[in-house]
Amino acid sequence: MKSKASLLFVDDNPRVINLVNMMFRGAYQVHTASSGAAALEIIDAHPVDVIVSDERMPAMRGNELLAEVRRRSPSTIRLLVTGYSELAALVGSLNSGDVFRFVNRPWNPEELKRAVLEAVVASRAVSARGAVTGGMTSTLAANRSSGVLVIDENAEDRRAISSLIGDHFEVQSAASIPRALELLSTNEIGVVVCEVQAGGTDVGKLFRVLKEDYPTTTTVMVANPSDFDRIVGLLNGAQVFRFASKPIRESVFELAVTAAMKEHRRLCAVRRSRTLDQADRDEGIAAPSDGGVPANTRLRTA
Repeated sequence: MKSKASLLFVDDNPRVINLVNMMFRGAYQVHTASSGAAALEIIDAHPVDVIVSDERMPAMRGNELLAEVRRRSPSTIRLLVTGYSELAALVGSLNSGDVFRFVNRPWNPEELKRAVLEAVVASRAVSARGAVTGGMTSTLAANRSSGVLVIDENAEDRRAISSLIGDHFEVQSAASIPRALELLSTNEIGVVVCEVQAGGTDVGKLFRVLKEDYPTTTTVMVANPSDFDRIVGLLNGAQVFRFASKPIRESVFELAVTAAMKEHRRLCAVRRSRTLDQADRDEGIAAPSDGGVPANTRLRTA
C-alpha cells in the first residue's frame, strides 16, 4: 500500500492552519508553518510532496518561498493561494515553473481539495520516474510525434506563429474552434497555442470542454497585456500552462511551447501508468461523466 502523501500548508493565520489541518489530516500526512522560514526548515528536514502557501505573509512572500522550495526540493509540487488583485504580478511565477497552480482566495474547500489532489498526482508521477526509468523513457519516446495546434482567426498571425516553432514541432493550424476540434480528433496534439478569443468564441469554454476529452493536451495562451483581466480566470479553470505576451519574442515563445510539450509527455506517462485513476480511488473522488456528449455539442452549451 502506498504511504500517505506529505502536505505542507503555510499561512500566518492560525485559523486557516487549524482548518486545513482538520480538512486534510485523515487523507494525508500534514505539516504546517506560519512563516516562510519555518516552512523551509520543514522542507529541509522532511520529504514533502505538495506545499500550499499563502502569498500574503510577512518577511517572505509566498511566491518567494515557492521559488526557494523549487531550488531546495524540485520534486515538491507548489500551490500558491492568492487574491485576484495579486495575480497580475504573479503570472511570471507560473511561467518560470515556480508555481504549479494558483488557488483563489477566499478558497472553496472542495476546490482546494481537488487542487491538492492534482498536485499529489503530479508529485507521485515525478517520484515514480526513478523507479520506472525504462518504461517512462519509452513512453516519452512514443509521444515525440505529438504536434502543436495553433488557433488564430488571422491567417498572417497563424503563419507567423507557426514559423517560430515549425523547425521543432509538427504544426497544425485552425481559424476557428470547430476546425480546431476536427484537427484534435484526427491528430496527436500535445500543445494548443491560441489567443483569448478565436473566431469570436471565448477559448475558455473550449478549454473547459477539452480538459475532459484531451486531458494530456497542454495550452500556451498568447495575449496582450491589456487582456489580463480576461485571462486571469483561465489560470486554473482552463488550466493554462504558459502565457506568451505580445509582441511575441521568439526565444521566450519557443521556451514556453517546449515546456508545454514536456508537460504533455509527462501527463501521457501519468495517464498510461494509471496513477490518476488510483489516486482518485484513494481519495474517493469520482471522475465527472460527460454522458457521452460529443465535444462540439458540449462546447455549444458550455
